[in-house]
Amino acid sequence: MDRRSRRSVLEVTATGLAAGLAGCASLDDATGDSTDTTGDSIDEPTEPDSNRSNTATGFSTDVFERAETTAKAARDAVVIVRGSNGSTGTGWVLDAAQGYIVTNSHVVIDGRSFTIETFDGETAGATRVGYHQDMIPDVALVQTDSNGLSGLSTGDESALSDGDPLVTIGHPGRYGDWIMSIGRYEDHPAASEWLLSTVPTSQGNSGGPLLTLEGDVVGVVSGTTTGPDDGKDYSKSDDLYAEFPELEELTTSTPISTLLESVETWT
Repeated sequence: MDRRSRRSVLEVTATGLAAGLAGCASLDDATGDSTDTTGDSIDEPTEPDSNRSNTATGFSTDVFERAETTAKAARDAVVIVRGSNGSTGTGWVLDAAQGYIVTNSHVVIDGRSFTIETFDGETAGATRVGYHQDMIPDVALVQTDSNGLSGLSTGDESALSDGDPLVTIGHPGRYGDWIMSIGRYEDHPAASEWLLSTVPTSQGNSGGPLLTLEGDVVGVVSGTTTGPDDGKDYSKSDDLYAEFPELEELTTSTPISTLLESVETWT
């Protein structure tokens, strides 16, 4: 299917897939005053445990430690993107020499000028270079004149296989900033532009890099969608539910190839 027809299908089926934006955390989010309606919950950060079991993480110790190393190395290239209205999102450095930082369209749609903060606490101004008004795809580019930036390398999403471990770093407001999380690659549905993964995300992760264990960016985190149901029919159940059975939430990410096509038109 060519790019134009895939885009048309996405527009038609967007409501059916019902992806939520992982995106802009407001100042209220940071204080816990608002309800989080998007993204997977992530466990409270804990101190690293060199004896963590495979069962607890779902990954072998070797894979988990590689993922930690990759994520920690990538944090220097991940920034906070703040709008003048107090909203925040995640960004990552695509080209350090040019000062190009990638984020989501829905993070920058309401303004032209932003403030970025780097992992070492430096702040600088940034200007919107390009975005998509309809948020299809949900990617954007801003530019800063900040010095000493570190960039991330890009990979190839078509090389992913089911179950491949992936990581992201972002700023889910209720948990903090530069939070690292790990999950697995699930699918790239033909009817959408999304990569699906089980990597935990929440409000504020929008725009973050989806990374392989080699440290290559294969996607840009944009939101969540509900995974397949459990196949059960609860009709006429005699149970009184205090809460409904949970359906799996999957993180949606724009493929890196789609991002690079947009960047080429903007620069």
